Amino acid sequence: MTYTTIVAGVGDLTDNAHVIDRACEMARLCDATLLLVAGFDPVSARDKARVADTAQVADVRVNEVQLTEDEAYAVVEKARDIAVERGVGLAQGVVVEGTAVSAVTLVTLEAEADLVVVGSKGVDSLLGRIFGAVSVQVLRKSQCDVLVVVP
Repeated sequence: MTYTTIVAGVGDLTDNAHVIDRACEMARLCDATLLLVAGFDPVSARDKARVADTAQVADVRVNEVQLTEDEAYAVVEKARDIAVERGVGLAQGVVVEGTAVSAVTLVTLEAEADLVVVGSKGVDSLLGRIFGAVSVQVLRKSQCDVLVVVP
């Protein structure tokens, strides 16, 4: 199968190395555009602590590890550099406000991606598990393939 647009969720370059490797391989083989996506949390650590102290029921957003906006930009820029080094013709970093799953889903739908690459172990296991749970919706809406890679 040939893909024209591939979306890869990145969050931590060490834990997501296998995701980036596979996404780069697929993009290079298909001569596809590679969109490297990271979500960021606009809520400050101080505000999260305040919410956690007052919340009766744990909020998934408070408990999920999120990147700051600056960290997200740094991660996608480094991931883009890696993709270029590995011979990907067109690689672009995309930073979206929100959780990793919502960022990947949004970019997948807006770019009308053919393939989404996510991880299933390590820090990115939350992304892999949650994205696996919502991938049916994404597949219905965008009709793309989802590749969950294991390190």
